[in-house]
Amino acid sequence: MKKAIAILGGAFDPVHLGHLALAEDTFAELDFDAVWFVPTAQSPLKSEPPGLHEAGRLDLLRLALADFPDFQICRAELHRGGISYTIDTVRQLNGRYPDIAFSWIIGADQVRQLNRWRGIGELAKRIRFIVVARPGVEMALLQTGIPGLRLQRVASRLLDISSTDIRLRIAEGKAVNHLLPKPVGDLIMDRKYYSKS
Repeated sequence: MKKAIAILGGAFDPVHLGHLALAEDTFAELDFDAVWFVPTAQSPLKSEPPGLHEAGRLDLLRLALADFPDFQICRAELHRGGISYTIDTVRQLNGRYPDIAFSWIIGADQVRQLNRWRGIGELAKRIRFIVVARPGVEMALLQTGIPGLRLQRVASRLLDISSTDIRLRIAEGKAVNHLLPKPVGDLIMDRKYYSKS
């Protein structure tokens, strides 16, 4: 029987409590062996690169995942560099780990964008998408028209937290302790990440 791994991709710029809730709830509800966090080098759907350099984002991720033995970091997209297309990552992981069945965690707000994903027809054959509820998105209405697409819904805590908002709050000197794991917040403050000063 193949191992089952759920992948959570993103810039993690910075990683926050919402990311951890997605991973925790997916891991708890479905029978996965682990969750792999895959930081992007550059998202194809965002015009700007991550604000924080690769080493800093990885340091924050390591701190965030330190107390979660079933969560780990996969650097496939960082090692590859350039624009991080999910299809390239899935092909690479399928080739390297033929004994693992991979699923990809996405927020419900991303489902309608799947038509824009490179190689989505091939992706639909290779992986299952785990869809987590997002504030303001009606799960029952999600449709894509993509043949063979496998969507599995997961009930998750609706934490309306965004990395963009966190970066803005830090730049403006506002509190973010309630949005981040404490070690992550401490390191951000210590190194003055995202600060204007």
